[in-house]
Amino acid sequence: MVLRGVAKTTLVIVIVIAIAIAVIGVSYLLLHMERTSKEEAETQTYFTVTDILNRSVKIPKNLSRVVAIGPGALRLIAYLNATNLLVGVEEAELSWSPTGRDYAMAYSTIFKSLPVIGPGGPNRPPDPEKLRTVKPQLIIMSRTYADLYPPDRLAEEVNASVFVIDYGVAGYLDIDGIKNALMILGKVLGREERAKELVNYINQLVSDLNNRTRDIASRPKVYVGAISYKGGQPFTSTQARFAPLQLLNTPSIVDSIAGKAGFTTIDFEYLLKQQPDFIFIDENNLNTVLSDFRKDPSMYCSLNAFRAGRVYGVLPFNYYHTNVATAFADAYFIGKVLYPDRFADVDPVAKADEIFKVFLGKPLYQEFVAGGYPGFVNLSNMFPCG
Repeated sequence: MVLRGVAKTTLVIVIVIAIAIAVIGVSYLLLHMERTSKEEAETQTYFTVTDILNRSVKIPKNLSRVVAIGPGALRLIAYLNATNLLVGVEEAELSWSPTGRDYAMAYSTIFKSLPVIGPGGPNRPPDPEKLRTVKPQLIIMSRTYADLYPPDRLAEEVNASVFVIDYGVAGYLDIDGIKNALMILGKVLGREERAKELVNYINQLVSDLNNRTRDIASRPKVYVGAISYKGGQPFTSTQARFAPLQLLNTPSIVDSIAGKAGFTTIDFEYLLKQQPDFIFIDENNLNTVLSDFRKDPSMYCSLNAFRAGRVYGVLPFNYYHTNVATAFADAYFIGKVLYPDRFADVDPVAKADEIFKVFLGKPLYQEFVAGGYPGFVNLSNMFPCG
């Protein structure tokens, strides 16, 4: 009888264990099915793109609510014809005059209709609270802002994907960086064909400028002064490896003395020693140069370029990161001045408007002039040297 009781107890235990195993198996199967279903749902709703920081970012497939924060981010959205996705803009975009920022000149009316999502401007961290109010699905963040505010933290605080983008150092034309940024962001925003169009056009411009100037045996001495950098600057502020000159295979007289590409200042005595053949002035600081000239005209008139009437203006292109279209337009004007035979078929104003139309859908040159810039002209009449 005892043995029968033990056997019966054992049988019960086996049955209980079997039932438990079955329950665990079913639970595991249901959990696996739930996870698979969730992953399949996410696959149908999102796709993943790697950003400039090598972060894998989930991008909503039904993307319709986007914001851009930090230098250059909104510009790329404008270049890609994706402003219809915007649900807010930085306060700086509304408080600053649009003149000088090519994308803002083209789309300022749209920007003015959108709510503010934060302060904007260099070294100004994003505002999660204001970002939440517009309920973005995706935040396009400038690399410079990512150094101020961790993108993963912002994504959690706003409950939105954060994609970090970059296209080189502000004020320069990193051609590969620009093309890469356009292609990646084109995929993110569903503007891949538009990105390819822009990349092909950039390749055409770079190739054209290179073909016109690569085999020139003798090049003039060139100086570009009053380059803007974190605000207004005097005539002796300049830039080594000035982007439009680089596109023309032409050095500046400061390239040989600057340790690397970048903003630099020089002594006026260096200019007197070098005696550049042509001088270009960043029109953003033209009034500063004029004011200084009036204090001591003899100093400027000691430069051959001023006496010979070879002083020209260029449109500023470093304003909340590089205005790519404006930099290319400047290159064609400078090329026309330095190498008129190689650019005999080019009307710089018409070429500028062609470039603006491709990048932004409308001609902008006259808006620069209406905004107070002299444009592509000889400035020598403003600097009389007798």
